[in-house]
Amino acid sequence: MTTPTPVPRLQRRRKTDLVHLRSLPAAEPATSTGRVSWVWPEIQAGLSTGKKLREVWEAAQLDGLHIPYPQFRVYVSRLRKREKARQFEKTACQPPSASEQSEASPATQEASVDPFDNLREQRQKKQQTGFDYDPFSNQKDLVG
Repeated sequence: MTTPTPVPRLQRRRKTDLVHLRSLPAAEPATSTGRVSWVWPEIQAGLSTGKKLREVWEAAQLDGLHIPYPQFRVYVSRLRKREKARQFEKTACQPPSASEQSEASPATQEASVDPFDNLREQRQKKQQTGFDYDPFSNQKDLVG
């Protein structure tokens, strides 16, 4: 007689049983960093209406977010940088649309393809001036 293999506990559970995990987003975080990121949408809403950061901080203080103002500024700065990086990743990962490609002039597209274009321009400028000074000349008889 063979014994049935035991099924791990997590496989026996249903998604409806994950009460504690589902309640985490609604619970206030324990750290001050977490609390600021938890209320970040409300902070953004206040700043987007033209309120100063100090005014938003004072309102957050009244709502029970007891963080010193300098630390609050640091957290807001970090969240802004994080959001800006996400926006950059979204735009960098998307290929340019057909309208954006057609807007770029052919000269701009060629210049971005040729890595030695700047060297060619410098050589042309030197030829146009007529005077070419070589500070590292190997000619010893300079006075003739």
